[in-house]
Amino acid sequence: MNREYEALIILKATGTDAEAAQAVAQVEEPIKKLGGQIDGSKPYGRRRLAYRIARQQEGYYHFVEFRLATEQVDELKRLLRLNESIVRFLILTRSDHRHSLAQAPVPAEAKAAH
Repeated sequence: MNREYEALIILKATGTDAEAAQAVAQVEEPIKKLGGQIDGSKPYGRRRLAYRIARQQEGYYHFVEFRLATEQVDELKRLLRLNESIVRFLILTRSDHRHSLAQAPVPAEAKAAH
C-alpha cells in the first residue's frame, strides 16, 4: 500500500544551479526505482544553515512530495544516506489537513534563483 510522504532535503550548496538540479534528480531517482511516484517537487534555493553541518555553511533546500510503499521507506532512507550530495534530509508522512505543495508560497530567494 502506497502512502503519501513529503521530504525536505538539504543538498550541498557547492556548484551551479544546474548541478543542484542534477543532485535533485539523483534524489528523485531512488523514489521512482523503489516503485514510488513523485507528486511534486519544489526548490527553495540556497540558504545559510543555522550551524555548520558536514563543513557546510550553506545548503540548497528542496521539498519533494511523493507516494511510496511503506515497506520501501527504510530502503529510501538508506539510499539517501549514501548520496554524498545530501547534507540532511527529513521524511514525514503527509497529512490530509496540510496544504499541498501547489498552494505553498515560494520564498523570494527561490524566485530570484529561477
